[in-house]
Amino acid sequence: MINDLITLTQQLIRQPSITPNDCNCQKIITDYLKSLQFNIEPMNSSNTSNIWAYRYGYDQKKYTTLLFAGHTDVVPPGDIHNWQYPPFSGTVHNNIIYGRGSSDMKGALAAMLVATKSFIQKYPKHKNRIAFIITSDEEGSGIHGTKKIIKSLIHRHEHINYCIIGEPSSNNKIGDVIKNGRRGSCTGKLVIHGSQGHVAYPQFLKNPIHLAIPILSKLLNTMWDQHKSTLFPDTSIQITHLHTIPINYSTNNITPEQLILNFNFRFNDQSTMHSIHNNINKILSNYHVTYHLHWESKSEPYFSAPGKLVNIIIDIIKKYYNITPQLNTTGGTSDGRFIIQTGAEIIELGALNNTIHKVNECIDLVDLKSLSHIYFKIMEKILL
Repeated sequence: MINDLITLTQQLIRQPSITPNDCNCQKIITDYLKSLQFNIEPMNSSNTSNIWAYRYGYDQKKYTTLLFAGHTDVVPPGDIHNWQYPPFSGTVHNNIIYGRGSSDMKGALAAMLVATKSFIQKYPKHKNRIAFIITSDEEGSGIHGTKKIIKSLIHRHEHINYCIIGEPSSNNKIGDVIKNGRRGSCTGKLVIHGSQGHVAYPQFLKNPIHLAIPILSKLLNTMWDQHKSTLFPDTSIQITHLHTIPINYSTNNITPEQLILNFNFRFNDQSTMHSIHNNINKILSNYHVTYHLHWESKSEPYFSAPGKLVNIIIDIIKKYYNITPQLNTTGGTSDGRFIIQTGAEIIELGALNNTIHKVNECIDLVDLKSLSHIYFKIMEKILL
């Protein structure tokens, strides 16, 4: 088992699949699933590679579907000279696999696939259906990925009961945290208009940096939620970019014409994109500035009520690893926000998240084996 896990994880890491380029990952996955008699349906959209794959059990009329969902795309590695090993080498050192995507989430994909193979070998006449959704557009816009697949599946009345997403949910040990929801996200760009001038004559200019300071203070100190959420962390804002126009580094005696501020909200069920938009506009109207506000991207929060799948996973992790998983909704967005439309119970369960999107991203071989074992045990509980 461990050799298969290492080989498959390395094969996937060695494909430099920077979003939305799948870069041959899904061919590796498709060939693997075909060898297990899965039906494979490509659902490519624009420059995104997508697959829907499934294998029926012995009962093709009355069955439960367990879906594994994941993504093959990764974020850029950054400066490769800062990596201990090349980011797309899949180097193993001291029982740790290094490489971009090892934790987020090619290791989890390999763990799902190897667990599926082990399950089918042990139970070739299982009752219920196993399915996979794989996309190469999760780290990017998400427009052409799982969203497109789910739209097609709903249109043709595909039924999904349970879904495991292999996002890196764990903090310190595999399975110590599992997630059943995520906050929504919306990104905006605020342009504050001033008037350029000589710094020695403030009466003849409007410095947009000075205009922005009290606005920034207000944005960072506003309570955005009307009520405390019982399901999610508080709504929060982070400033992501700040620069002026024109940018003039050759002199320090001139003020800029404009200040551009990029920001991101993570919001819970007590706020909406509409309420955030309204509150931002109300704040800006109090400062009598000339501005332009543009909203660039958005995703809604999702929450999956704990049910049978949660209970199964908690029991497995407690029994085999002596850990009681914490169930929460922290972290960034995930494709669960699209899959929830099917009515499936969703749990995000994957690798440790302490190196994701970082230089020297890695996964421990012990963790990889544990993750695959947990997936296998979940299949035993649901598919037989």
